[in-house]
Amino acid sequence: MEKDLRDTEAIKKLKSLGEDIRFCMYTTFGNGRIDSRPMTTLDIDENGNVWFFTSRNTDIGKETNWGESVTLIYADPKNSSYLSVAGQAAVVNDEQKKEELWNVMTKAWFPGGKDDPDLVLLKVTTDEAAYWDSNSSRMVVFFSMLKAAVTGTTPEGGDHGKLDLA
Repeated sequence: MEKDLRDTEAIKKLKSLGEDIRFCMYTTFGNGRIDSRPMTTLDIDENGNVWFFTSRNTDIGKETNWGESVTLIYADPKNSSYLSVAGQAAVVNDEQKKEELWNVMTKAWFPGGKDDPDLVLLKVTTDEAAYWDSNSSRMVVFFSMLKAAVTGTTPEGGDHGKLDLA
């Protein structure tokens, strides 16, 4: 069922799906190419901004310019949940935010710790987003598809829509 969400409901859905799935493909469009890299979402804040850690020495750290357009693709096929986020990326050096987001798992990727001068925050300001979310179990989805195939109708695929954060 198509269900567009606005404002706080949109941010709530963005946070719910993005933080539950956690891993996304971070896609850039620079240098005449489309590049995607796996990233771990650290936080989606109350304004819908998506936060990551990266190193200045990675491709993302080197290539990200203020306001660069990016797309984040989240997928959880097991639960039939998907999220696409389009936004503007920026490298941010905010010690307080680093402290807030730092955790034990992050240390594995950044052994120099949160005080490492190469460690930076990556903030994606969400421009628009879309989601597909089935609240049903895999078995219910399967039977819905089977029923649709037998009856010649379209299966009920759960909720989908746009997220308007403005």
